Amino acid sequence: MERLVRNYMITSNDETESKSIVSKIATSINSGQSNLISLVQVLGEFLTSEDITIRARGTALLSAVLADCPQEQVNNATIRVLVDFYCERLSDTASVPELLQGISSLTCFTTFHHENASRVANSIFASVNVQSFQQTSRHYVFQIFDRLLKNHLNDFVNGFIQAMDGEKDPRNLLLAFSLVKLIIHEFDISQNVERLFEVTFCYFPITFKPPPDDPYGITADDLKIALRECLSATSHFSKLAMPLLLEKLTSSSGHAKKDSIETLTECVPVYGPDSIVPYLEDLWEYLRDEIINATDDSVENIALEAIKSIIATLSLGIIDHLQQFLKTIVTECMENLKEPELKLAKPCGRILMYCAMASDLSFNIIISATARVLIQQYKESDLATRKKSLLEVLRVYITASQNLYGSIDKSSENLDGEFVTLLLPYKNDYLEIFSSALYNQNEYNELRLCGLRGLHDMIFLRQFFEDNEIGVILQYFNRTILEETDREIADEALKSLTNIAKYKSQIVLEVTLPVFLDKLPCNEDELNSDNISGMKVNYLKFLDALSEFAVEPILFEAYVPQVLKKLDFASSIAEIEYSESLLHSLHTLLLKKTSLNHSDISRYVNSLVPQLLTKSIMPSLHGKAEVNNLMKSVFYEEKIIKVVAGIISVITRNLNVSEQSMFISHIIEIFTKGNLNSRYLEFPDLDKTSLDTTFNPLSIESDFKQQNLTLLFTAAVGFCRKEVSFPLSNISAFLSGIIGVSLNTNNKLQQHSLAQLAASILNKWNQENELNKFVETKVLGELKNHFTSFSTESENIRRASLYIFVWLTKALILRAHPLSYECASQITSQFCDPILEKHALEGFEVLTGESDMLNKQSFAVIRILYKQKFFNYCMPKLVEGFKVASDKDKHNYLIALSYLLRNVPKQVLLSELPPLFPLLIHSLSLPDAELKASTIDTFYIISVNASHIISEHVSTLIPLLLSLTKPDHGNTMRVRIAALQCLSILPDHIPFDVLFPFKFRILKELSTALDDRKRLVRKQAVDCRSKW
Repeated sequence: MERLVRNYMITSNDETESKSIVSKIATSINSGQSNLISLVQVLGEFLTSEDITIRARGTALLSAVLADCPQEQVNNATIRVLVDFYCERLSDTASVPELLQGISSLTCFTTFHHENASRVANSIFASVNVQSFQQTSRHYVFQIFDRLLKNHLNDFVNGFIQAMDGEKDPRNLLLAFSLVKLIIHEFDISQNVERLFEVTFCYFPITFKPPPDDPYGITADDLKIALRECLSATSHFSKLAMPLLLEKLTSSSGHAKKDSIETLTECVPVYGPDSIVPYLEDLWEYLRDEIINATDDSVENIALEAIKSIIATLSLGIIDHLQQFLKTIVTECMENLKEPELKLAKPCGRILMYCAMASDLSFNIIISATARVLIQQYKESDLATRKKSLLEVLRVYITASQNLYGSIDKSSENLDGEFVTLLLPYKNDYLEIFSSALYNQNEYNELRLCGLRGLHDMIFLRQFFEDNEIGVILQYFNRTILEETDREIADEALKSLTNIAKYKSQIVLEVTLPVFLDKLPCNEDELNSDNISGMKVNYLKFLDALSEFAVEPILFEAYVPQVLKKLDFASSIAEIEYSESLLHSLHTLLLKKTSLNHSDISRYVNSLVPQLLTKSIMPSLHGKAEVNNLMKSVFYEEKIIKVVAGIISVITRNLNVSEQSMFISHIIEIFTKGNLNSRYLEFPDLDKTSLDTTFNPLSIESDFKQQNLTLLFTAAVGFCRKEVSFPLSNISAFLSGIIGVSLNTNNKLQQHSLAQLAASILNKWNQENELNKFVETKVLGELKNHFTSFSTESENIRRASLYIFVWLTKALILRAHPLSYECASQITSQFCDPILEKHALEGFEVLTGESDMLNKQSFAVIRILYKQKFFNYCMPKLVEGFKVASDKDKHNYLIALSYLLRNVPKQVLLSELPPLFPLLIHSLSLPDAELKASTIDTFYIISVNASHIISEHVSTLIPLLLSLTKPDHGNTMRVRIAALQCLSILPDHIPFDVLFPFKFRILKELSTALDDRKRLVRKQAVDCRSKW
């Protein structure tokens, strides 16, 4: 022990060695070979040395060992001796920081009892001038106080006030404020109210600006909230705080004013009604002026909250004070509302709303005093603007009622079930004036919109309307959506209807859904009427509306069979656009249901999907003559098949593993074996007997109608979870088969869908050995040989093989497979191939961009940091390729680089971009339009995500962008628009002082773009000019 102590004393500059010695001494004590008292005795000569450095060093060793000692090694006697030792030495100023560290450790031991706590507290109060020490030492003091308070040290308050007085460090203040609250809650502070209030309120209103790169993350709001919680912690502060708060309200400005109002709002409920009665008149005058003359919405809102808090508090006291206060408010507000079209009407209406929502009693007083008068004013008024202002005030009472008595769209657990809104006696008047405002065609839109919104808000009042009354209002909305010529009003009605459908689905099902379904064409006469274009607009409007509000389960369930019935009719007369619109409506609703996590989607795998598959497959099984003369189906149209595929993919991804397994077994049976006898499909017996063609969509021998249906197979299989096992004997053989079809087919839709399907299967393949073998032999073997063979393969085969190779490579990149990088190199090596260079670039964009098939929604395997790994591999390759490529091929590498930069995570972009910036600048001076447009898009993204890098190069970048806005030097419309968009984004992200020198030049040179012969360029130039 003695040797270790002496070694510690002579290694003051070696932190690592010092920690090692402390650890060894602590281990010795822990093992029982020594004890803390022995350590104190060994340290004796150092602790009593006349050299202050040696005394501090010795104390530091003892304190460090204490911090490492376990609880069981320190008994009551040891604690008592150590507490006496530390407290007696607190007068040694040089050793105080180390002593405080040791005392902090002692307070953590379970054997540290009340008598020890009293001794420590009294010693610190008597011997330590807290504010004379550094922050670290002061922090130890507050840590000690924190622990002492938790042991209910009754003699603590006086000393704490003394220690806290004058503290300025934000870290210590946060801790001190929390201790003030603890003292208030745990101690009798009646003898120390004034001193505790003064030591706390002296910081109000607190101001603090964190230093740059503050490691502690303390904000001004943290300090404000902590102080506010102190001031509002006890009613004992009320007599002292109220006059001071009122003084701060009238003298403060800016943030201090907001802080004062917010503190008042928090304090009033705690201080109680008696404490605020003497100040009511002053409070009203101040808060009224802040609301009426507000230049800042946030100040207005907190002032209104303050009024609400005052009234809610008065409601708990003597009613006379509340009535008198509200009488003053109502009198002034109603006087201003005699001319409701003037600017004071709106703030007065908000004041009345916040007064009403404060309590049941205040609501009753406000409504009784104002509602009937305002309703009568409305009925007698002929001026539209005046009626609109009055209606807005009447509408705020609906909002107040929702806030106070509950709303059907919010939980009512904390509300009294017997409470009924006091607006109920005015229900008929409200319904009359709001509905008349909506349907008065001669009134201006703002009044009609106010009427519509009021009707919507009333439906959401709890226990206000009966279901039949809601049905009447829904009929108003139906009529507005169907007949209204003003788009804004119709859209607002649809928005309201959609919101109501979430909570009143059954009423919407009975009143609204049938009306809209009846408006959809169901016979040839309607579709072939003279006003065919108008009819098309109408059915699109109806379908758009249905796609908004029919999302709820009960509505969607009723909607699906009706749409399928309309679809049968549209298909029977080969009406492609109408069919597509119907299917698109279903797809849109399913996407919305998915985003809302509806659980009913999975049920449609056994109803909607079989019907759509049957309708899609049936036309492909008949001869051409029959299709033309009898079937007249639209389901061989590519755009129809794509929408059906979208519907199937959405439903598939909402299935669980077992549901997907069952579904995929049906799909594989149908599409790979051509088994149409499956009970899953819904072929009528008559149709089965008349079929003259087998179903084999995965064959290159089938006609295009069947081949197009490959997309449906991909939509189902490609969106399966990786845990789903396919009912196939050999995945490798199946993959080879679909790759072979994709390679040799002349049908682009079949080629693309099978390539993406192969990528999905490869990405989710969980047998690593078989996967590696397949990639080496099939992907890097056969497929690579196809597109790298210049002489033996046709151009079509080379392009097709490269396309498939790209998608399989993407599948591997997402799962960060080691062979993916070799595959990527094979793609970039084609940038110099005159035949494949364009396709290779398109493929590289696929590798770097997002995919509809390979993403989280399709359950693709996506490894963390795969983008960073791919970037780190490809970036040096592209830069090197650019350097060695011929002049005619250099632009390909630059385009690929821009694709890479556009899709890289921001963190990587910030670190890797600076050395690449000159290369990107160079790209803008090259003649290739695609390269320029792609590079500008990259600069746009950099401007948003790494603006400081752009700031360093604006003197070079801005002139180049300006030159690209002119219709010469091969600047296509896309290049000009991209350049203008990039210039437009700069003022939003680059500091003003950096951009200001270029302002006048930009405004001058934009004149060319403002006169551009293309309207879209001119429009973008106008937007750009307004930005600058």
